[in-house]
Amino acid sequence: MENKEIILNILNEINNGNIPVHTDYNLNLDMWADLIEYMHDRTYISDVTIYWFGDDDTYNDERVHSVDLTKVRLTTFGERFLTEEMN
Repeated sequence: MENKEIILNILNEINNGNIPVHTDYNLNLDMWADLIEYMHDRTYISDVTIYWFGDDDTYNDERVHSVDLTKVRLTTFGERFLTEEMN
């Protein structure tokens, strides 16, 4: 699956009130975090939290611990992007 197709699927899931999970797209957690961060940076989505092991003083690792999408929502820009790309 191409990144754009994955992004559209994720946005559609969020739009339908579902919380997507990285395993649904066969992505590891680091790749998932990069993709979610990309969508957040592009302002397609908001209310996303990415937890890194490096956030804790006990870890010297910059790997992703978890991605919290429990409060995620599409922005107006994300809704518009999804509508335009799905047509």
